[in-house]
Amino acid sequence: MVKKIILGALITTSAFAAHQAELNVNNKEVEGQIRLDLSQMGVALDGAYAGARILNGDESNSDRIGNIDPLMEVSFMVMRPVDSVPGLALGLGIKGEYTKFDGHRYAAIPLGLEADMKLPLATPFPFYVGGALYYAPSVLAFHDADKYLETRIHLDVEPIHNGRIEVGYRQIDTDVKNHNITYNDAFYFGLRLDF
Repeated sequence: MVKKIILGALITTSAFAAHQAELNVNNKEVEGQIRLDLSQMGVALDGAYAGARILNGDESNSDRIGNIDPLMEVSFMVMRPVDSVPGLALGLGIKGEYTKFDGHRYAAIPLGLEADMKLPLATPFPFYVGGALYYAPSVLAFHDADKYLETRIHLDVEPIHNGRIEVGYRQIDTDVKNHNITYNDAFYFGLRLDF
């Protein structure tokens, strides 16, 4: 089912002039994400993106979770270059997260920061380093949720224009009331296409 959803998302990405389509995998999980460049769709806000992501998490990369559903996300972010630092772009975003595990319904609205920097290396193709930090305190956590924390770091290489190969690490904590729970703690590799 998740494979069909991700394949459908990648197909519709091209139909709606998406800015980015990304697919990340490891030996147990698959994660798909699309981001639409809203300025290409008539919105006057430059650098604004709306997106969706699904992460089909596995119990072996989680702690204290036995029955895990995919983590679904919708997002909005504004990302712009930093004029004083060549190659660096910073973004501020908000996301809506939803999943179910071990009989708990989990929803949160984290706020966050993302960064992407083209490394100043003399190589045949560009390298990038990036990361993200999203947090939702209990006031932005709903149903059985208590808080949300996501950290991510990745290294990308762009062997062809607008096509990146990515190696990264993510940790997603989906704490419920009275329990600290890590939904996902894993390394991954993937492919990102920019349109």
